[in-house]
Amino acid sequence: MKCCLWILYGLPLVQKDSILVTTSNGVGLVIEVIYLVVFFIYSDKNLQLERMEATGACLIVEIGVVIFFYGHTLLFLENVSARRKLIGVVCPVYTIIMHGLLALQTKVDGEQFRCMYLPFWFSFVNFINAGIWIAYSVIYKIDIYVLVVNVLGALACAIHLIILCCSAVRCLLLPKRVVPSSSVPVV
Repeated sequence: MKCCLWILYGLPLVQKDSILVTTSNGVGLVIEVIYLVVFFIYSDKNLQLERMEATGACLIVEIGVVIFFYGHTLLFLENVSARRKLIGVVCPVYTIIMHGLLALQTKVDGEQFRCMYLPFWFSFVNFINAGIWIAYSVIYKIDIYVLVVNVLGALACAIHLIILCCSAVRCLLLPKRVVPSSSVPVV
C-alpha cells in the first residue's frame, strides 16, 4: 500500500518532476507482488488456507484504501497543489506508521535488547536508502514530504542499528557458560 500511495504522489497529475519517486516505488510494488506469490507457493499447505484468508482480507482492505485515495485525489480535487498536499500528507503518515510498527518489535529480554523481525542488514540497507532519499529531497529540489519521512526513517533505522550493536557487544562481553560433562547424555 505504501508503494501504491507513493506512486500516486509521484504522478505528474499530483507532483511535477517526481518520476523517480514513481519508478522506484513501482519497482518496489512489483517486488512485493513477486514476494507474495512466492510466499504462497512455498508456504505450508496446512497453514496456507488460513494465511490466504488473513492476507486476502488485508489485501482487500489495502486495495480499497488505495482506490479511495486514487479516486478522491484524481476525481474530486481539481487543483494540483491540493492533490499534492493531500497525498503528500497521507504518504508520510502511512510510512511513519509502518516504521513505528516495526519499531514496536524491539523487546528487552533479561539484560539484552532484541529487534524481532529486524535483522542487521535490513536496518542497515534501510538506513542507507533513507540517506539517499534525504540527499535527493535536499539536492534536487526541496520536497518536504519526502524529506520528513526519510529523516524519521533514518532515525528509526539508526536506533535499531544502535540497539543491535549494543546487544551484540553485550553478548560478546557476557561470560561464557560452561556445560558440565555430566549433564550431556551419552548415546
